[in-house]
Amino acid sequence: MTSLVCEGCDETIEDDDSHVDFNGEDWHEACFEVSDGPKYCCGGMYDSGTDNCPSCGEPI
Repeated sequence: MTSLVCEGCDETIEDDDSHVDFNGEDWHEACFEVSDGPKYCCGGMYDSGTDNCPSCGEPI
């Protein structure tokens, strides 16, 4: 099986790591959250301008 590599840090994504598949790119969830791209929370992706998650209300 091919290992997934994070687009943000270029490190291998382990099987038990939380990760995001965005437009065919694999990211550690933590790397994706600090990127300039859309934010991820509660299984959804939100564009910039969304301050709080519509599902849980937490800041994103």
